[in-house]
Amino acid sequence: METLKVKDVMTYDLTFVFENETVEQVIDLLEKSSMSGVPVVDNDLKVVGFISEEDIIRACLPSYFNLLQTAAFLPDTNLVLSNLKKISRDPIGKYISKPVFTVKPNDTILYVADAFMRKNFKMIPVVDDNNTLIGVVTRISVLKSAIKKETVVSG
Repeated sequence: METLKVKDVMTYDLTFVFENETVEQVIDLLEKSSMSGVPVVDNDLKVVGFISEEDIIRACLPSYFNLLQTAAFLPDTNLVLSNLKKISRDPIGKYISKPVFTVKPNDTILYVADAFMRKNFKMIPVVDDNNTLIGVVTRISVLKSAIKKETVVSG
């Protein structure tokens, strides 16, 4: 049996944003695409970061929230909404996750599954040897492929 690789399950989807796009533009894109995050690239399509819904929500929370790790102590839940309004025109580059975790087409699904579990990723950008974005691999694509193919998933 053949070992399942990223190239067997990835989506050759080049949905991405640039660092200078606004928070509001990224939220619109995420909503329209039903994605929870998206790679951030430079002008050469090299992956420079990743932005997720979680990153944007975290950017709206007061800094002390990160120390408390619970919303129960927030004085006013409208604070999050007003902060989102304040940052809506900010360039997304201020809030992206760096360095970004990426995989290559020949990486094994075991490696990807481990990253999904240990790092709690929902999507991972797939890059070539030049760090140029060529697609993404998602949790659901791994799960669907594992069921469809009678293939060894370890590797």
